[in-house]
Amino acid sequence: MELETKGKLMISELLSSHTSLHIGGKAKYFLIAADSCDIAKAKDFAEKEDIPIMIIGKGSNVLFLDEGFSGMVISTEDMKKIKVQGTKIIAQAGASLSEVIKIAKEASLSGIEELIGIPGSVGGASVMNASAFDCEIGEYIKAVKVLKDGAECRIENMQFDYRKSSLSDEFVVEIEFKFSKREKEYIENKISEIMEYRRKNHPTVTGDIGTCGSVFKNPQDSFAGELIEQAGCKGMNIGGVKVSPKHCNFFLTEPGAKAKDFIKLVETVRDKVKKNFDITLELEVKVIGKEKEIQI
Repeated sequence: MELETKGKLMISELLSSHTSLHIGGKAKYFLIAADSCDIAKAKDFAEKEDIPIMIIGKGSNVLFLDEGFSGMVISTEDMKKIKVQGTKIIAQAGASLSEVIKIAKEASLSGIEELIGIPGSVGGASVMNASAFDCEIGEYIKAVKVLKDGAECRIENMQFDYRKSSLSDEFVVEIEFKFSKREKEYIENKISEIMEYRRKNHPTVTGDIGTCGSVFKNPQDSFAGELIEQAGCKGMNIGGVKVSPKHCNFFLTEPGAKAKDFIKLVETVRDKVKKNFDITLELEVKVIGKEKEIQI
């Protein structure tokens, strides 16, 4: 069976080229979808070929294992149209979260400016209910369009919780946000304040160094980064993966780093925090095995 799409279909594509961690083996098929029709065709293809399927945005919160993925990985990175309608912003799933925030600022629309600087797409951010500084993206989502039976379907009844949502099993193609009018100067100042905080407190990633942002979810009433530092893990490294000395809930990857190194460091850090504080840290980054998401 052949798959004809408007987007770019690649065979045996290195997943390390499509994630912010720069880690991962090859995907049997990798599709950069042009639209929801491409995604529907790819889903149909995967079902008929009896292979697993995975959808990603900009790959900023995902770790693919070294053995790669045995099926079809779909990226929405080229589905990035954004439009403003009054106090609503409608964005395709692959649109950059930061770009949506900047467009909202220009339209004097306030809501998720506290999320500026979080990498990745609005699709991924919505599915995982991205949050920062007491702001959760789910609070501002009015509706989403998902693919069901090959067609777009609008849904408004969604549930959002800390770092998760009812959208986790959906193929999200578009998000509709509802914001509030506010002075542009206020929004600009808030964005500047958040970006300055990130510059001071989060590692600056340049060149070939990779990161996925926060590795672990914050336990109730505490912060994962502080627990990791207090457990003596600051700067710890295994292979090409290191706990950031600047913020311990960030792991940094060097060129050639392996998923096995990342996972070993996760397990080591988690064991030390458990031993010192009797708290089991839960992963925020998604780990994708040969056929599906796996729990580490």
